[in-house]
Amino acid sequence: MKKFFLVLILFSFVFCIQCSKDKFSSDEKKFIKTYKEILLTRYTIEDSVKANQEVLKIIKQNGYSFRQFLETFWVLKNKDSKRFDKLIDSVKKSAVNDLIEAKKKELQQPKR
Repeated sequence: MKKFFLVLILFSFVFCIQCSKDKFSSDEKKFIKTYKEILLTRYTIEDSVKANQEVLKIIKQNGYSFRQFLETFWVLKNKDSKRFDKLIDSVKKSAVNDLIEAKKKELQQPKR
C-alpha cells in the first residue's frame, strides 16, 4: 500500500509540473495540487470519517485552513468559471488516470 501512495505522489508532482506549462499562478498551482491530493484521498479511502480526517490534514499541510481553501475555490471559480470548470475536469481525469496507473503497477509487481 505504501508503494501505491508513493506512485500517487509521484504522479501528483508530474501533474504539477505539467500545470506550470499552462502558466497558472502560484495560487492556482497550490490549489490544483491540494485539490488533486484531496481527490486521490477520496478515491482511495473508503471510510468517509477517515477520508474527511485525511482531507483536513491535506488542506492544512498545503497551508490552508478549511475556510481559506473554500474561499480560494470560489475566487478561482468566479474569476473565470469556464477555465475553472475545465481545470477541475482535467484534475479529476488526471487523478483517475494516476489511480489506474498506480493500480496497474501494483498488480504487475510479484507478490511476496
